[in-house]
Amino acid sequence: MNKKGRNIYLVDGNCLCYRAFYAIHELSTSRGVPTNAVYGFLNMLRKLIREHEPEMLTIVFDSKGPTVRHAKYEDYKIHRKPMPEDLVDQIPRIKEVIDAYNISICELEGYEADDIIATLVEKAGKKGLDVTIVTGDKDALQLVSDKVRVLSHHAADEKVYGIDEVTEKYGVAPDSMVELMALMGDASDNIPGVKGIGLVTASKLIAEFGDLKGVYKNIENISSASVKKKLAEGREMAELSRELVELDRKVPVKLDLDKARMSEPDQERLVELFREFEFEKLLREMMPAGEDEGDYSVKEDVSSVEKIVRAVAKKKMVSLRVMNGPDGQDVAGIAFCWKEGKACFVPLGKGSSASRDATKLVKGMLEDGSVRKIGHDLKKDMLALRSRGIDVKGAAFDVMIADYLIDPSRPKYDLEGMAMRHLGYNLSREESGIEWDEKGQASIDLSGAGGFEHDCRKCDVILRLYNTLNPVLEEKRLEELFRDVEMPLVRVLADMEAAGVGVDTGYLKEQSRSIGKKLEDVSKKIYKLAGEDFNINSPKQLQVILYDKLGLPVTKRTKTGASTDESVLRKLASCHELPGILLEYREMNKLKTGYYDSIIELVDRKTGRLHAHFNQAVTATGRLSSSEPNLQNIPIKTTMGKEIRRAFVPGEKDKVLIAADYSQIELRILAHLSGDKNLVEAFKGEEDVHRFTASLIFDCPPDKVTEEMRSAAKTVNFAIIYGMSPFGLAKDLGISVEEAYKFIGSYFKRYSGVSGFIDKTIDEAKKKGYVTTLLKRRRYIPEIKSPNERLKGFAERVAVNTPVQGSAADLIKLAMIACHEEFEGTGVSMIIQVHDELVFEVPVKMMKDVAGKVKEIMEGVIDLKVPLKVDIESGSNWLDLEPVVL
Repeated sequence: MNKKGRNIYLVDGNCLCYRAFYAIHELSTSRGVPTNAVYGFLNMLRKLIREHEPEMLTIVFDSKGPTVRHAKYEDYKIHRKPMPEDLVDQIPRIKEVIDAYNISICELEGYEADDIIATLVEKAGKKGLDVTIVTGDKDALQLVSDKVRVLSHHAADEKVYGIDEVTEKYGVAPDSMVELMALMGDASDNIPGVKGIGLVTASKLIAEFGDLKGVYKNIENISSASVKKKLAEGREMAELSRELVELDRKVPVKLDLDKARMSEPDQERLVELFREFEFEKLLREMMPAGEDEGDYSVKEDVSSVEKIVRAVAKKKMVSLRVMNGPDGQDVAGIAFCWKEGKACFVPLGKGSSASRDATKLVKGMLEDGSVRKIGHDLKKDMLALRSRGIDVKGAAFDVMIADYLIDPSRPKYDLEGMAMRHLGYNLSREESGIEWDEKGQASIDLSGAGGFEHDCRKCDVILRLYNTLNPVLEEKRLEELFRDVEMPLVRVLADMEAAGVGVDTGYLKEQSRSIGKKLEDVSKKIYKLAGEDFNINSPKQLQVILYDKLGLPVTKRTKTGASTDESVLRKLASCHELPGILLEYREMNKLKTGYYDSIIELVDRKTGRLHAHFNQAVTATGRLSSSEPNLQNIPIKTTMGKEIRRAFVPGEKDKVLIAADYSQIELRILAHLSGDKNLVEAFKGEEDVHRFTASLIFDCPPDKVTEEMRSAAKTVNFAIIYGMSPFGLAKDLGISVEEAYKFIGSYFKRYSGVSGFIDKTIDEAKKKGYVTTLLKRRRYIPEIKSPNERLKGFAERVAVNTPVQGSAADLIKLAMIACHEEFEGTGVSMIIQVHDELVFEVPVKMMKDVAGKVKEIMEGVIDLKVPLKVDIESGSNWLDLEPVVL
């Protein structure tokens, strides 16, 4: 076939959609809308166009309803699972993308893609076209000829089937494939064939007798008695199979060569779709890198820097971009932009000729609180500048935080992505021309323009983003939350990171050694139970031990085989001792490597303290997260996990830790938001709310509630907040689903206000498309209108949970800001925030006064219909804390 001749590619759209869907797992937009099939299909389509350069291309789709084959054989394709809902939802979006590429689509109600393709092949042959069929279905092989080939997408690697390739693999020529499949059947489509006849026997029969009729005409001449018997018993199914397999070449469709001819895509529509799908990589490929459009320069001498300072003072506003080292310490220089298209770079690194006076001018400008500072991830910049003795004041607008408030469900808020989304500007990811020595000191060569211009361009983009996002905050009524909570919190978190927390590294090393010895003992026990040594951390080797050697039942599969995850091991623990021991091993190994060993490595050698990062723009609910290490994830339900907290200690003598923890904050917020009379009264009366709930749902006096009943009620209380289903509650409580339904029903009967709040919240989310917290933080939930029941159910749970959990996040942030203002400069440091808990490092002599003040601030940070309660403890480490008597 002549690739460069008149050629047309006919693509089995459904085949590629299925392959794309299963090839990429769990890809979705920040709003939870699945896009894995769209992305996978796009990649395959682009690869096809790039590598094969088709002159004409048509993508063919199946129709939704039953076809002629279903009428002939009701079990046709019966073994195929229904198309997954997530894929069903993505098919129309895939067609939108195809349309944006100006590629023709062919489909017809009542007909399968295979038959439409067969018809188009027939019509293309009459026009003398070379045809390539792109599919994974072997039915198409019957169409192969000297002018038709099949590009198979069935396997991981592409394979082209011409006449020789079909003959080599199946033992018959393409024009005999229908006869062959009539005998051997096709399990994927539930084509029955003749029971017991496989490929080898079928190909021999067709080679000898020509076709199905020839086989049955000469059945008495077949030497094998068993084959003869199978053929005789399966004749009806063989003839039916032949009808099902033979493709219809007379479907009433037209081959429109003008529509099929490749043309330029609709770039604007593709950019629009890629933005919606959040395909940043594809967006970048679509758009050229932004070129220098601004007046960018280097300023080193005093007079030049002085002019910049005056211009900024006049504007009372400047965007900045600090170029700091990998460890966030040394500063190579700072880019400033005070007017769109006009920016400068002031080098401060080794080799710079910037004078001390010029540096002082920069320092004065940055420490002038009357000048509004705009940046991207200002906390990082502020911490870096502290290494140069510069304390930034007037941090007014962080575009990263603004974008986070506007769209809190995105996976990241990098500057390049933001420039693309909001400005349509492809900001290059190229690095600045800065080198760092072994000591982390910067050296920059300004002889080439690339480095400083790139930094200036970024700074310019930050200012443009400010001008774009500021009105959006106002439009969405988020400016107050941004101005009064999120921006003040930037400085609070910078101070917390700079302060760090003391760590008893000796204790960590001792615990690591102890767990290491226990792991050795547990490993020996595992090898003994398995009957051999193997790599315990290898899922593949574990699969062999559990399922092949021990013969344990397979309860869950992944793309790599039988699952060995925690949920599976818990189920298998009732069948054999090994899975339970493996769980014990995994817990200890996770604690040792993930916490004890990693925390030791993370302790700063200069300060001797652990400086974890507190992340402000990560969670969709507004909660803070932490990293290096993840303090929120330190296990506290197991004894061994709790022991990690013992390593966190005061970093100075004569100091003590104080921990302040909101008590049942989410339930109190639920009481406030719902206004439920019983729940409000329970908190006002300082009742044990879990015991109170137990007395209601079990219909007994509070003094008759057992600990088991209280525990069940506690689970139900939180299940309501998190939207847990009766199935989930049944699993958590170890009860039947029917009992779980009764529990939830009893709860809503007693707490009717909560039931009303849930219904009202879901209804409002459907109308508005978003929910809000007490401080008007928004979370958009477009999938709440999805026809996909799974997505819709998830969205409804999010709609109920976000106002509660998000409001708890708002409260702890208000408390942090208030405590920071109260104790700044007093020797009291706020060092840790985890969930609803704040930890302070306090001089011993101030302990009681600080504890009382913290309690007062946190309990009075906002007025609710129910009182806020804070538990205060203190001690010499984060684990061994005792209540503070005030």
